[in-house]
Amino acid sequence: MKLQTQLRKAVFMAFLLPYFSGDGGAQQPIQRQDPSSLSAPVHAALYPEVMCVHCILPEWDRGYILHHEIERNADPEHPVVMMFDRNGKRVLEGRIWAPNFTSVSVITSGATHAGEILAGAGGVMSNGSIEGFIAKTDLSGRTVQSVRIGQFILRQVCEATDGTVWALGYNRENREFHDSNVLHHYSFERGLVGSFLPMDSISSASDAYLAIASPTKSYLRCGKDRVSVYLVPTADYIEVDVSTEKLVRWKVGPSSVTGGKATGFAVTEGGRIFVSFDDSSCSPCPKRSHALYELKHGAELSVANLAPIGGTLSVYDEKDVPSEGTFYRLWGADGNQLVVHRQGDGWGISWVNITTSQVSPD
Repeated sequence: MKLQTQLRKAVFMAFLLPYFSGDGGAQQPIQRQDPSSLSAPVHAALYPEVMCVHCILPEWDRGYILHHEIERNADPEHPVVMMFDRNGKRVLEGRIWAPNFTSVSVITSGATHAGEILAGAGGVMSNGSIEGFIAKTDLSGRTVQSVRIGQFILRQVCEATDGTVWALGYNRENREFHDSNVLHHYSFERGLVGSFLPMDSISSASDAYLAIASPTKSYLRCGKDRVSVYLVPTADYIEVDVSTEKLVRWKVGPSSVTGGKATGFAVTEGGRIFVSFDDSSCSPCPKRSHALYELKHGAELSVANLAPIGGTLSVYDEKDVPSEGTFYRLWGADGNQLVVHRQGDGWGISWVNITTSQVSPD
């Protein structure tokens, strides 16, 4: 019996030996994943026409820079939205209009999947009432579709893969803002097809209004299968599954990061989420701080974490010139690349890859 036990041990050790030996069948060391970082720019473009000292900051969507005039126009042929491609070339001028309007003001703009202009606007109708609408141009810049949205005040719009439009805003008629859904889903053919996210479920009415009313404090992006909303003042990240219309939300932390001013938001084609921050918490101190983070969340967890992107944190004195390549802000995503602004870009932007290196432990 003792001999049989010894034989079993010998066979067992012979079976394990290849996994601990130095032969080709040896166990490989565990790989450690370093934090993500940004590559050197793989493309860059200048936009001096819309990025200048006295220019209103343009918008970014699907590989395009969009700039809209803020004054009200009473001429349906006047180009009120300009679209620039990834080489800095003006490729389209959108003439935004809708039936029965006598004057129009563009509030926000975006790009369609086909490279047309999508615009959220408001104006005065022929009966004197004030209403909002969403419009879509063709590739010549002429408005070809529009849908009226009544008293819903748009702040951001994006096009889903099925051609419908998602809009972030608030209801003008509801002065108290309670029970007013801030995320609307529209079809040009059917009008309003759904609304989500009651304002009073986000935070206090004043905080929620502050988050949505300012384009620098809220972000909306349409992805392949989901719609993403990030509300900066309340540190809320929300996703809507476009096929099931299921809404899930996470609180974004840590507060030491989210207490700063968010300057950019991006969702890549592969579904990765990024946010840039400008830390102004010590204002009016002379130091400035910029950084880029990846927002990561679990399917069931209620808290999303911000993982820093290596090499993007910069702290410098405002009176000094930062070193070349210092990260300033995130513009958005173009496919799986990020579009950023760095020291040295001037009135332009740079396209970069997100890289992650695998290294073996010492």
